[in-house]
Amino acid sequence: MATAAEYGLGPNTYPRGWFIVAESREIDDGPIGVTFFGRDFALYRGESGNPVMLDAYCAHMGTHLAKNTSSMLIIAEVGGKHIEGDSIRCPYHGWRYNAEGHVDDIPYHDGPCPKSASIRSYPVVDNMGCIMMWFDEDGADPDYPPPYLAQWDEGGWVHWDLDHLPELDIHPQEVLDNMCDNRHLGPTHGAPCEYFENEMRDHVLIQRQGGAMTLYGGAMLYTTTWYTGPGVLLSKQVWGDATQFEMIANTPVGDGRIKAWHGCLVKSASGTVTPEDKETQA
Repeated sequence: MATAAEYGLGPNTYPRGWFIVAESREIDDGPIGVTFFGRDFALYRGESGNPVMLDAYCAHMGTHLAKNTSSMLIIAEVGGKHIEGDSIRCPYHGWRYNAEGHVDDIPYHDGPCPKSASIRSYPVVDNMGCIMMWFDEDGADPDYPPPYLAQWDEGGWVHWDLDHLPELDIHPQEVLDNMCDNRHLGPTHGAPCEYFENEMRDHVLIQRQGGAMTLYGGAMLYTTTWYTGPGVLLSKQVWGDATQFEMIANTPVGDGRIKAWHGCLVKSASGTVTPEDKETQA
């Protein structure tokens, strides 16, 4: 397992960009705790429908904001409410944090809430069935939008339910290196490339390649694959009359360890998505 320091990648341990931290549906039933970039987060959907991501621990007494399920504040029998608007209450003393990470209510205190109790809030979006966060160790705001496919909102495309792949002891740099490895395309994918090129456009790394598929009668496969930043790969794949989009995402859990996701966006043969289409894709 290589670390960022061993690669000599600069002063920061983790890459900067947009990263998947959950599927959208995972936060529909209340807040969850997640761990990425060597730190813990509280992730939830506010009553507005917007996702919110905060550092996990209340600055008052260090309680995890999202993982407690037995507090009297939370259990339904006493009418407790964990999420209020887009704010979340700490299950220990009931301090309430808003979406910006500031304490905006203390139940037993009438004075101003202490600014020193604020915690960090992170940019996060609900995008293509995924919760994507912007992470920058230095705290800078996003300087490019999250990756997006227009086909997601068009009729007739079967939406992915993501495959949650195991955590891997691998550095994100090694994942990105695959974009310039043309020699694996024959042995691994069964389509040795007949052309291959890479292009860099600011924060986007593009790979274009094509070759005959050995298992499908030599039909030509053409792919245009791109990383938007280091965390999310999208790939347009065309063979014959068929087109699909594949997504492979990786998010650092710790230095030299990642969590990975995979999914495919497929066009329904009938033009209307049916339960059978969803079952076939799954």
